[in-house]
Amino acid sequence: MARAKVIRKQDRCFAELPPEFLSAEEVELFPLRDGYYLLSLPLPERAQQKGDAKGARATAEEIAVLHKLQSIKFGERTPENVGKTLSGQEKETLARLEERGWVNVFRGDKYKKGVYNIADKVYPMLRDQGEPGQKQPKAETRGPQAGPAAQPSGALLSKQGYLVIKDQNEAKALSEMLKGDMKSGAVVGTKGFDGSFYVVTRDYFERASNAILAALGNGSDAETIAGSCKFDVDGVRAVLQQLAESGEVIEKRKGVFAAV
Repeated sequence: MARAKVIRKQDRCFAELPPEFLSAEEVELFPLRDGYYLLSLPLPERAQQKGDAKGARATAEEIAVLHKLQSIKFGERTPENVGKTLSGQEKETLARLEERGWVNVFRGDKYKKGVYNIADKVYPMLRDQGEPGQKQPKAETRGPQAGPAAQPSGALLSKQGYLVIKDQNEAKALSEMLKGDMKSGAVVGTKGFDGSFYVVTRDYFERASNAILAALGNGSDAETIAGSCKFDVDGVRAVLQQLAESGEVIEKRKGVFAAV
C-alpha cells in the first residue's frame, strides 16, 4: 500500500499519482464501499470495449435509447431520472450500451449522484444511423457547406472533443449539423472576442473544466494551463471560453483568465 499526497485547491481535492499515470488521459475509479475506492489505468479489455465506434452499427433499440438519453438535459441524466423514463426492455438495452463502452455514468463535483454520458465516439454513428424510422439524406443532396466544411469538422470534434473554428461559414455549417446535440447539451459552443468559434463536447468539458479551474490561480493563460493539466492548448482555450460564457471565469486581460 502506498500513500499519496492530497492537494487542496478551491474546495477541490487532487491526489498525486505514480509516474506510470503520466501518459494516461483518463483513469478508472471504482467505488468499493464507503471510503474505499480502486484507482487504476484503463483495463485492456475496457480499452478494447471503448475503442473507436467508427464503422460500428447499433441496433434500432440501442439507437432509440441513445436518442432518448440525448433528449434529457445532461445535468438531469441521473440514474434515478433516466430509470423513470425507460421501460424494462430499454433498461436492458442501456445496460448493453454500458457494456459496449458507449454510455457511462459520469461523477464529479457538480454531479455527485452521477449522470449518464454518451461517449464522444458514438455521435458520428448516431448521425449516420439517425433515429429509428427517420430517413437519412443522400450524400449528394447536401449543400456545399454541409459537405466539405461540416463533415471533417464533425469527425474531428468527435475524435478530440473540441474545435476552434475561425471560418464563419464552417462554423455555421457545423452548428446546423450539430443542432440536436447542442439542443440536448451534449455539445456546447460560443463565439470568442477574437472572432473564433469554440466548440466542446460535454464529456470533454466535464473532464477538463475542474482541472483547468484548479490551475487558474490568480490568473493564467491557456499555454501555461495546458502544460500543467496535460490538455491541448486549443482544448483549454475552448473550455475557458465556455467557462467565461457561464460566468465561472473572467478574462483579466487578453488571453489571461482567472476564476470568479
